[in-house]
Amino acid sequence: MYEPTWQSLAAHGLPEWLREARFGVWAHWGPQSVAQSGDWYGRHLYGMQEVSEEWERKRATRQSAHHREHFGDPHTFGYKDLLPLWRAEHFDPDALIDRFYRAGARYFMSMAVHADNFALWDSAVHPWNAVRMGPQQDIVGAWERAARRAGLPFGLSFHNNWTWRWFATAHGVGPDGKRHDGRLTAADGAGLWWEGLNPQDLYLPPRDGGPAPAAVREQHWAMMREATAEYRPDIVYFDDLRMPFDEGSQVEIGGPDTAGLEYLAWYYNQAKTWDLPHAHGIVSIKNPHDAERGAVLLDSERHQLDRLEPHVWQFDTSDGEWFDNLSDDEMFHQRKTSRHILRTLVDVVSKNGALLLNIPQRADGTLDERSERLLDDLTAWMASASEAIHGTSPWRIYGEGPVRIDNTEPGYNDRELDYTPADLRFTTSDDALYVSALAWPDNGVLQVTSLAAGAAENVHSVELLGHGSVPWRRDHEGLHVTVPTSSPTPHVGVLKVRL
Repeated sequence: MYEPTWQSLAAHGLPEWLREARFGVWAHWGPQSVAQSGDWYGRHLYGMQEVSEEWERKRATRQSAHHREHFGDPHTFGYKDLLPLWRAEHFDPDALIDRFYRAGARYFMSMAVHADNFALWDSAVHPWNAVRMGPQQDIVGAWERAARRAGLPFGLSFHNNWTWRWFATAHGVGPDGKRHDGRLTAADGAGLWWEGLNPQDLYLPPRDGGPAPAAVREQHWAMMREATAEYRPDIVYFDDLRMPFDEGSQVEIGGPDTAGLEYLAWYYNQAKTWDLPHAHGIVSIKNPHDAERGAVLLDSERHQLDRLEPHVWQFDTSDGEWFDNLSDDEMFHQRKTSRHILRTLVDVVSKNGALLLNIPQRADGTLDERSERLLDDLTAWMASASEAIHGTSPWRIYGEGPVRIDNTEPGYNDRELDYTPADLRFTTSDDALYVSALAWPDNGVLQVTSLAAGAAENVHSVELLGHGSVPWRRDHEGLHVTVPTSSPTPHVGVLKVRL
């Protein structure tokens, strides 16, 4: 039995399935999708705060203007009023999971609750949920059943540790001097659609400059435990640097807090009793200490690493904004090309990582044309080259070439780089070394410098995935492989070198 200490929990280890499933899909989907205005809409529809950073001020200006134009004044039409507009009327989880699987996904992550504090499951501890309003169905349960039927490990992401500070804007005042709907209580709902509900349970109390109140923290952990017990996730994602509310958390309480460690011990002990194919349990946070890497999974949000990691880790990013967005003008949040995502995938896996990719959905549950094209391209690439990804291990080095990721800049570095044919990434499986070319050569030759004559490995044969055997020779400068004028797999060509 695990105890709620890092020393005890470090013995838990990372799940074996994560070493096999190097690519997963994430569904950031909920009421914020209704506005089609991107991430953090629930916070920014009310406008900005004086403490807002420049990026947030830009987005808040756009989203608050959008809200007033399309929905009205947040004095009367606030975030709560978007909830019944999210109907998910065309949501087909089995079809979507099948689509993701064919595109190479080998695990699936459902959002359980975003910072908007709206539970996407049939919650008995939180009345603001998707069964009581909006879609009037258990979204998490639908995803979970579809993922299990497809044999995929299933995950849940929780972002409601942010809610208390995130919804501070709902308690503010508009430019006309009117207070926003965060002021409302249960008594104000008489005769309205939300009669019997208390908006204070959704928005949480106003921030007073002190630490998050005990009641706020208790609600968070009650929701966490309820969803974990009901859906038995194989992986849990925390949108935080550390365990929520603990020291170093992005919503810390000003001192040590043991609730997060207590949750970890409880979750991992529970997972031992689950009769599920992938039962093990793991939680991801964004800043685990080295000694904690057996207890939790490192998650790096939109920040690619420049090194080969000794432990499996997770890189999470999105095709554009985290939520459906018709605006495409914000840095790091434009829709991605298929080339960018495939390059990112092979780079992350070469460094012992797994890519978790968010595919935004429309409010009705469908995918837009760009997402469909992206999934088509991933499906085509995986049909020939998936063996270079799934079930692979890192080689002695992750790659070679002149273009390197700048890991020194703070914040996001998830941008497409101008790679050359000399930029290669390596993965291994059994007696094969996979060499992924991040750009294709014009001269018809790929050179693998790390396999020059005299290297420890002996080359037996070389195959180009999706094409067949290709000529090669080896000298003191490298392994020289003659390839067709264009790659047979979209955007990233892959050599299979038998050693």
